[in-house]
Amino acid sequence: MTQGERSRAVTDDALVRRAAMGDLGAFDALVADRLDRSFRLAWSILGNEADAADATQEAFVAAWRMLPRLRDTAAFDGWLNRIVVNRARMVRRSRSRRREVQVTAVATGERETVEWAAAEGPAQPSESDAVVERDGISRAFGRLRPAERLMLVLHHVEQRPVQEIARTLGIPLGTAKWRLHAARKALERAMEAEA
Repeated sequence: MTQGERSRAVTDDALVRRAAMGDLGAFDALVADRLDRSFRLAWSILGNEADAADATQEAFVAAWRMLPRLRDTAAFDGWLNRIVVNRARMVRRSRSRRREVQVTAVATGERETVEWAAAEGPAQPSESDAVVERDGISRAFGRLRPAERLMLVLHHVEQRPVQEIARTLGIPLGTAKWRLHAARKALERAMEAEA
């Protein structure tokens, strides 16, 4: 660990301790440093900016509430990542249930629910989303299951070691290695399909 990394770890440890005692400013400082990373993590599961933003916000609220129970302040990043992953999964399950309700409402012809289903439909993609969508790698990435995207983002984008990924997801190291391998193979197949 370099001197800069040690200094940051000491600073983060102090911020976590202060935040756990109710210091909102300390928590804001912790969150500000981790906002982009947490958003990317949620997006890798959800594949949708609005849902990822919602999941990230919900995760930060949950982290603030649960922070006094965190025993090992040095484990803050892994602990926060687990919360983000869990919130993103909850949003994804909620989205799936909402779609099931919409299909049922359309089939039964309930006017009010049909209008609600139309209002909750997919958002129009932004110009930047359209550019990303045209990219073959992005399309291939979009074909992956959320769990596969999550493994690839954590390891290749976030540069996290497999051991940390295993801790974050609460899975054995061997399982994390296997999932990462399977995600790489799935991406290769998806890219071949895009070619």
